[in-house]
Amino acid sequence: MNNITRSIYISTIAMLATAFSQIARAASPDGTVVRTEHFDKDPGWEGRNNRVVPKKALTVRQDFGFSATNFAGKVAGEMGGAIQRCTTPASYAVPLARAMTLDDRLTASGSFAITKAAPAGGLFFGFFNSQQPGGSGRPIGSLGMDFDFEGKGGRLATRLITAANQSCGTFITPYLPGKFRPTPLRADGTKYHWALDYDPAGAGGNGRFTFTLTSATHTSQDYGPLKDAASEQEARVRFPKTTTFTVDLTPGFRKQGTTFDRFGMANGMKAGGTTVMFFDDLKWNGEAQDFSKDPGWIGAGNRVTFEDRELTGAHDFGFSEKTNFAGGSPGEVGGGLWRSGAFAFYADRIGTLNLRQRLEAHGKVRLVSAGPDSDVFIGFFNSAASDEETADRRNFVGIHVGGPTRVGHYFIPVFATAKGTRGKVEKGPLLRPGKVFDWSLTYDPAANGGNGEMRVMLGDESVTLALKPGQKAEGATFDRFGMFNSTIGGQMVKFYVDDVSYTVGASR
Repeated sequence: MNNITRSIYISTIAMLATAFSQIARAASPDGTVVRTEHFDKDPGWEGRNNRVVPKKALTVRQDFGFSATNFAGKVAGEMGGAIQRCTTPASYAVPLARAMTLDDRLTASGSFAITKAAPAGGLFFGFFNSQQPGGSGRPIGSLGMDFDFEGKGGRLATRLITAANQSCGTFITPYLPGKFRPTPLRADGTKYHWALDYDPAGAGGNGRFTFTLTSATHTSQDYGPLKDAASEQEARVRFPKTTTFTVDLTPGFRKQGTTFDRFGMANGMKAGGTTVMFFDDLKWNGEAQDFSKDPGWIGAGNRVTFEDRELTGAHDFGFSEKTNFAGGSPGEVGGGLWRSGAFAFYADRIGTLNLRQRLEAHGKVRLVSAGPDSDVFIGFFNSAASDEETADRRNFVGIHVGGPTRVGHYFIPVFATAKGTRGKVEKGPLLRPGKVFDWSLTYDPAANGGNGEMRVMLGDESVTLALKPGQKAEGATFDRFGMFNSTIGGQMVKFYVDDVSYTVGASR
């Protein structure tokens, strides 16, 4: 075959392939085709409120580490200072002699004092992993104390957060969501003494930690008249009425590969206020530090001032030209979506689809970080959604990424009809941070005896959601495929998808 003949042959094959593709497109029984985007270039998807520039940046001033002061301990010299909540990680900590896991016995104790509290302040103290993606609210891979502050004082919980971003723990100070949320820890320099003991053999081998909090001067608390018996009971079982607390690890948490390479303090990773707080007389795993001189611990972002624009509700997601979190060559879609702020989406126009048609999507996904109380949605929805009625409320077939703090982030099927009837499963595969997963979504209107059925796969796990009789008949109309946020109030999910294929109308 000479060059001219070969050129004609190749051109003919290309023309035939195009023709067969057009025939297949036209012959689709329900009027749909599957489109694929590799995001090697800007796909030109539609964005609404997806790149929010705050009207005013937050000035972040971190100024903590070794201090010659004497608020928390017996003699001069301690660690601490002014620590501000922001999505950018900041810490001051000692490297552990070796990386510790939940198979190791972990012990720690010391004292602390708070000298200034501000609204929306927060920090962590204890064992943690130094590799933090930021924006997770609390450190992923941590065991210790989580402090939250308001103007008059603070509240405290002790928690384990695994490498899979699953959590277990307990509040040390009273906490009933929406009912009784006092901040009894005093911001007047009161000294508190604490101890943490983790035993991997506890709770039948699942692991258990015990936490103790005492104070020589803060031994009682007057909350004034309490509204109900539940609040009175909560006050009795928390500090200062109760001083020792025990937490059994959720079965399976111990085996999630969680590692700790630091012991010390880190900021809460969501934009907020500044706390001034000090720690002293520290002991951990048989070592001790009294800070009589600068110990030379490692500081990361602990003495800086900068303008932060990654504020609550300031979504920043869409086409990302230079990143490849989800694998492959640079180019993907995603970023930070807040469970607050305006309703926002980034999506492709797909014509008009409905519940009588087969819908499918698949690709790759990676969760970079996610705070507690954070959600995001992927799938087929209607662009008429608004702040008042977001796209998961009506006309939606897709995936919900979210779940309770103790679980992390499920990757599960959800739907909503045109009339607002909604369906979901209670649990399913977990989207663990830092790992690339293959995923797929299939809606088959003929399955489940003709009632319709959804199936979602993440890696090698799957979950099915069967529609009930009559739900498919309520109908739904979809004109977009992509990602969008929830607005009910909460924190940020930072995630990316790539190499995505999805159903569109044949005329698109």
